[in-house]
Amino acid sequence: MFIGIRQHVPRTVFRSMVPVLFAFTLYVLLTVFDLDYKTLSQRSFSSSAGSNNSNSWSSSSSSSYSASSDAFNYQVAIAYQPKDRNEPIYAKLKESLQSPTGEDSYFVAPRSSSELYAGVADGIGGWANHGYDSTAISRELCLAMKSITLNSSKDIAPKELLQMAFSSLLNEEKVEVGGTTAIVAHLKDDGTLNVSNLGDSWCGVFRDCKLTFETKFQTVGFNAPYQLAIIPKHIIEAAEKKNGSFIMNKPTDADDYSFKLQKNDIVVLATDGVTDNIAVEDMELFLKDKIESSQSLQDITQEFVDKVVTISKDPTFPSVFSQEYSKLAGQYYSGGKEDDITVVVIKVE
Repeated sequence: MFIGIRQHVPRTVFRSMVPVLFAFTLYVLLTVFDLDYKTLSQRSFSSSAGSNNSNSWSSSSSSSYSASSDAFNYQVAIAYQPKDRNEPIYAKLKESLQSPTGEDSYFVAPRSSSELYAGVADGIGGWANHGYDSTAISRELCLAMKSITLNSSKDIAPKELLQMAFSSLLNEEKVEVGGTTAIVAHLKDDGTLNVSNLGDSWCGVFRDCKLTFETKFQTVGFNAPYQLAIIPKHIIEAAEKKNGSFIMNKPTDADDYSFKLQKNDIVVLATDGVTDNIAVEDMELFLKDKIESSQSLQDITQEFVDKVVTISKDPTFPSVFSQEYSKLAGQYYSGGKEDDITVVVIKVE
């Protein structure tokens, strides 16, 4: 079996009580076979759940700023919300409880007036089931990528940046145990967008409120993304004795993309807390309603995250995750997938 994967299903999905035997059979299917999953039906970007967050310690936070160049201006907005962590497994995981982004992290680095680097990383929550916290690896990876870009004049490709940052984590031994996905974007003064993606975080470009470019998810199976992992030898050996294995990718496994931006394009970087809940069509509807309004980019981004958080708590919403799970299970399930949600939005001006 794989160890260190995502937590298997949202609480809302299990409200119809899957039998134990079926759950075990499904687990085998999810972890052994590499399957292709698609959503099942049409959906709408709406929710019947209340919008108030129940977790008293968590709060949505955000920031915005600009990096400018002669050719393009990049206006940036950031918003995030950690999921509620009331389960007993989180009682000893103080880092994820205290982190304003949960196990997610992000960075934005306007290295000069002509370049902007940005990325998001999503710590693998499944490690919490084994008593480990993936908050550190996503945070330290993003801090390293930001530091490298801001302290170098070199034109660094996203995959190279990911490799340099991960190598620094291994060399400096700042992380004991954990795994993370990562997506890194480099926006240049001529409008070139270079992206490197490892795992199931996401980058999309919207032009006139329609998706015109997106990255593809990398997974070994349902809810089991490619990931960079730091795992001590004794843990690996203990797992091998039980015929267990880990998902351990290298930065070189990341997929590379290049896209030519135009002014007024909207670039979105998001962790799977977004894409597990809503589809591209939902994002297009939201942008169509908001992008021409008088709201600031920051307010729009914050409202977007707030809506996704609300949907993630709605037991009736036909989320992307619940539809994929329904297809696997052979019976209908509904409900959002509660998760950390982090979004970086960049408007090209």
